[in-house]
Amino acid sequence: MSSIVQDIRYAVRGFARAPGFVGVAIVTLALGIGATTAIFSVVNGIVLRPLPFPNPDRLVRLYSGEGGEARDNHSGANFLDIRSESESFEDLAGFIPGRFNLTGPEAPQMVRGAVVTPDFFSVLGVDALLGRTLSQEADAPGGERTVVLRYSLWQSLYAGDVTVVGRPVVVDGQQYTVVGVMPQGFGFPPNAEFWAASQYRVPDPPFDFGTDPGEVRGASYFDAVGRLKRDIDMSRAQAEMTVIAGRLAEAYPEENADEGLLLVPLHESLVGDVSATLYILLGAVGFLLLIACANVASLLLVRAWGRGRELALRSALGASRVRIVRQLLTESVVLAFLGGIVGLLVAVWGTNALLALAPEGIPRVSEVDADLRLLAFALSIVLGTGVLFGLAPALQAFGGTPAEPGIIGGTRLTAGRARSRLRHGLIVGEVAVSLVLLVGAGLTVRTYLALNRVDPGFDPHQTLSARVEIPETRYPTDIEQSEFYREVLERVSAIPGVRSAGGVLSLPINAGISGNLTFSIEGRQAAPGEERQGGYQLASPDYFRTLGIPLIRGRIFVQGDGPDASGVAVINQALADLYWRGQEPIGQRVTWGDPTDENVDWTTIVGIVGNTRQDGLEEVPRPEIFRPYAQAPMPFITLVVRSEVEATGLTTAIRNAVLEVDPAQPIYEVKTMERVLSDSLGSRRFSMYVLGVFAVTALVLAAVGLFGVLSFSVSQRSKEIAIRMALGAQVSGVIARVVREGLGLAAIGLLIGTLGAVALTRYMASMVYGVGTADPKTFVAGIALFALVALVASWIPALRAARADPMNVLKAE
Repeated sequence: MSSIVQDIRYAVRGFARAPGFVGVAIVTLALGIGATTAIFSVVNGIVLRPLPFPNPDRLVRLYSGEGGEARDNHSGANFLDIRSESESFEDLAGFIPGRFNLTGPEAPQMVRGAVVTPDFFSVLGVDALLGRTLSQEADAPGGERTVVLRYSLWQSLYAGDVTVVGRPVVVDGQQYTVVGVMPQGFGFPPNAEFWAASQYRVPDPPFDFGTDPGEVRGASYFDAVGRLKRDIDMSRAQAEMTVIAGRLAEAYPEENADEGLLLVPLHESLVGDVSATLYILLGAVGFLLLIACANVASLLLVRAWGRGRELALRSALGASRVRIVRQLLTESVVLAFLGGIVGLLVAVWGTNALLALAPEGIPRVSEVDADLRLLAFALSIVLGTGVLFGLAPALQAFGGTPAEPGIIGGTRLTAGRARSRLRHGLIVGEVAVSLVLLVGAGLTVRTYLALNRVDPGFDPHQTLSARVEIPETRYPTDIEQSEFYREVLERVSAIPGVRSAGGVLSLPINAGISGNLTFSIEGRQAAPGEERQGGYQLASPDYFRTLGIPLIRGRIFVQGDGPDASGVAVINQALADLYWRGQEPIGQRVTWGDPTDENVDWTTIVGIVGNTRQDGLEEVPRPEIFRPYAQAPMPFITLVVRSEVEATGLTTAIRNAVLEVDPAQPIYEVKTMERVLSDSLGSRRFSMYVLGVFAVTALVLAAVGLFGVLSFSVSQRSKEIAIRMALGAQVSGVIARVVREGLGLAAIGLLIGTLGAVALTRYMASMVYGVGTADPKTFVAGIALFALVALVASWIPALRAARADPMNVLKAE
């Protein structure tokens, strides 16, 4: 132990005599260790850390749908049958997340929440911080309406008042009683601020079915989470679900034909969509750490050569090779700890920056913090990097002879070929890894630029959107809902500075709640197994003009297209091309009911409008059909307002216009359409920024490493160069010789990096759009940029050597 302490003291004294070397090494390590730890902290909090529930590995999500790709919701009757027939679950709970109008001690606000079956909390295995959770005994269907609050809502709405239990709160016009507050950190489903007990055996449906939803089999609308029994594994439970799905399909073929049941671990269901991207970023920052280690290893090799007299003397005095290797490794580990201390500061800053850049919707972001796993990772990174970059000089010392690093006849020996190969190999590796990062960053940049060039199908400038959702308890009929939104649009249109205002079921770019519905075309019988489908939308007359969606032919809706008028519809060009190619759809009639029923309602197509990117900029426009909101109202709408002035300045006026119609009605998700477009690219932008920072850092580190190696090489050949110059060698020839050496190393690294990039970027297929993972432009640009950097890094030491006075160099030698 005392010898280790002695080695540490010796290392510290040596570092104090070389502050420049130590400073460069610490900064280099801090960048690598800090960036790696910051990315790992995010990966740890989101992907690796177990869910904060007892025995989280036994929690599963149950999906229904077609076969093994099932990702749909459940109907009430199917859910109750599954729960009664299954022997794999301790219990199975249903829940439906959504947004609700909440009226408490302050102004009305729209709050995310969930309606759950009373056994929801017992399935997850969590207890309340204050009061109680829901239970089958105390919150049976048909009893008092009860609600449990999230910790954050309790703080913001009631300022942490411990007497909140028993107080009333109004949710969508219905009075509930607060029975509990959950502990800080609990939040499933994500973003839920409260949990209301269902008034049925299954979660309350979003629409009135006219009967007990537990008896409805054809309407799938809620999710399910279950806890497996202790002696049941996932494969056995999935086998049972397959059997139950088969029985349901046999008993109820009309509703359940081809329907399967799929179990997915709850953790995977929450983070599966983002884990791949985070792992790619973790791999990228791992490359950056390797580059940092290679740079420091190169510095230590140079330093070890410069300490030749010292190492030779220690060897002559009896120090064994193992003892010298241990000293060198100790120095590298101490250096790593110094870099790690600064790196942890970089990690804290980097983690905060990552969270600030993270797009909306990433799950478990609130759980990103330091824990034992993160501290263990940081410690292992420090120790690992210390050993890794210390191996090169240590092995060099171990493989040499006692006299090799010394002084013979007062003349310093140049580094041997083996040492040169090692230093050159490190630089080649740096260049190769840096090119992989540079190509990956280039692909994300090109993807982002390509998506920004995509025409969304509408004009987002000076346009504001805001969502409104009215409770059916206060507006139970179609007439009341339609009248509410008609009056809101009239008041909003009258606001000074508003050019026009409209409403739509779901905005472009964000599919929201709109979905595909099957329809029939009059006089055209569908082939067996064929289904004609299109996205179903509702819109007000001024919606298309407000958002700048062009009318191709026919007409759009007018105020006369009300509930008493004949049913009309407008379709987009994609739907016209799909089902009326070469024909005129205007004047054709469609229905969403049974076309063989003589009393079915038919809707006439009166116009065709341009396509919008409903499902995102990277998705092709989907076929859509629009109906007038007044002819098929729903309790929710998205307002769009085109302004003569700055759109965001209308927020307060729009909110007041809605409150004038209903003082208890909030608006939410108020965004400009430019912000809607920007938010849709949030995950792409996040990857671009992070990979871009990594790539630029790697490029700089590789350039510094190349510069350092060439500077050292030139300094060791200074006598040779001086003799050449004294004998008449041209400056250009000396420069060319050094530059060729640098470009040769870079060329080998670029070749290896190109092969590595081709192999590794295949894993980025899901992250690119409008460009292939082997895009030649990206590769050529990356190689050209690196070649230019390598040229500059080689030219500087070459120029310095060529300008040196040969006589002064020879005298110094």
